[in-house]
Amino acid sequence: MGLFPEREKMMRYMKAGLPLIFAVAWTPVIWMLLAAVFGPPMQRLFSSWQPVVAILATATVLVMVGLVRLFRSIGLRNSDNAE
Repeated sequence: MGLFPEREKMMRYMKAGLPLIFAVAWTPVIWMLLAAVFGPPMQRLFSSWQPVVAILATATVLVMVGLVRLFRSIGLRNSDNAE
């Protein structure tokens, strides 16, 4: 691989950098999905947007943490099998 001539550098990047890039790229998508699905019913339930946004932000962070952990474990499992 031209970008990472050493396998060790590539593995360090894969372990640290890619989950961060994944989280930054997919957080708005997860936010929009949760807002579209759960926003309108929660808006009727709370009748104010502040608690809805707070709950959606918390849910988005929790979903992203779970997805990053899931993909990190899958990636580490696959990289261990590739050696």
